[in-house]
Amino acid sequence: MAVRKKFDALQTLRFLLFLVVFGEHSGFYRLIGVPIFFEISIMSVFLMMSGFLMFYTYSERELSTNPVENVKFSIGRIKKLYPLHVETALIQLAFVIFFFFDYFRTSPEGFGYFAFRVGVNLALLQAWVPNLEQYTFFLNGPSWFLSVMIFAYFLFPYIVKLLKRLKTIRNGVIAAVLLFAISFIATIIVGSKTGYLDSEFFIWFTMNSPIMRTTDFILGCIIGFIYVERRKTRDIDAKPYSKGLWTFYEIMAFLLLQVFSVFIVAGVYLIGGDIGIALAYCTVGLPCLIGLPMLLVCIYGRGYMSKLFSWKPLVYLGDITMYTYLIHYIYTQLWAYLQDYVFGIDKSDPRNLYIVPVEFVLTIGSAILYDKFRKKRAAAAKARATRPMEGQVEGA
Repeated sequence: MAVRKKFDALQTLRFLLFLVVFGEHSGFYRLIGVPIFFEISIMSVFLMMSGFLMFYTYSERELSTNPVENVKFSIGRIKKLYPLHVETALIQLAFVIFFFFDYFRTSPEGFGYFAFRVGVNLALLQAWVPNLEQYTFFLNGPSWFLSVMIFAYFLFPYIVKLLKRLKTIRNGVIAAVLLFAISFIATIIVGSKTGYLDSEFFIWFTMNSPIMRTTDFILGCIIGFIYVERRKTRDIDAKPYSKGLWTFYEIMAFLLLQVFSVFIVAGVYLIGGDIGIALAYCTVGLPCLIGLPMLLVCIYGRGYMSKLFSWKPLVYLGDITMYTYLIHYIYTQLWAYLQDYVFGIDKSDPRNLYIVPVEFVLTIGSAILYDKFRKKRAAAAKARATRPMEGQVEGA
């Protein structure tokens, strides 16, 4: 295989996608009157990106398909984020107890059920339960993504093994088409049985369930397979290309993801009836098609926009995106509680716009501090681990 490539532009893309999620959770889009139809595309790109990078990183390694080893592999991939998941969940728990203290004081019979939900959240099983309010978005809502990723990581060795059997790019494209067909049929069946958007189960199944959201991850793995196979047969990174033309592609891909998706998804959703809803909510349907061009131009990184995305401060913000993703909800939810139970401010009050940049600065600052703390703690642990070995060498 060719020399390993570092995808700096993808890291910056992570940060930009986080900004979209932050805009929704902070209420920014609601306050400026922008309709939101593309959040599902954002999560699709997140998952496709993870699948692509995982396949690119591990495709040449021998991965065990033993279930026990798969569990260890999955936990190993998530363990760096797990302490932050627990910490942010406990902070949210403190908020809930503080603002809803009367509930716990007057309804002791509900405490056992509440404790059970806390346990499900801490075990990262919340995305498996088709109850958005009580489980999936309980405590630190964004952590449902980690619940999905644990399942995707568990399946990853099997995915790699299957993709390696495809052998050709043509078979990879066929696999992607089949994946869409299966996902679309499943969406139609569940929607027709439950009532599409009238059903909480349908929304959970298409947007949050590990089984359906892992299809995005698998599509990312297929993209990684196609990319790796192309690099085996030709030096695609050295191929002559027009920087200006690729910049045009990058701009159009960015507009498709951020702007045109509103009109595309809304149009299909409003005009296409049940089939339109299925296309808009099928995870490897419109969401992936809308986000795929942006993912591809960042993978190749040939335009001026990709060059800008490789700017080190932006890449660093991309590197800590999972920290900002887990942390930001603390500040947005805290303000939501203060709005409702302390200040009595309506969510649509324009004054809330002044709070959005405060929440953003606090989120980024907290993520940077946490990253520095984690690295310092990791360095100290490494030093403690090597010290006895050095002593053994000296005494030999």
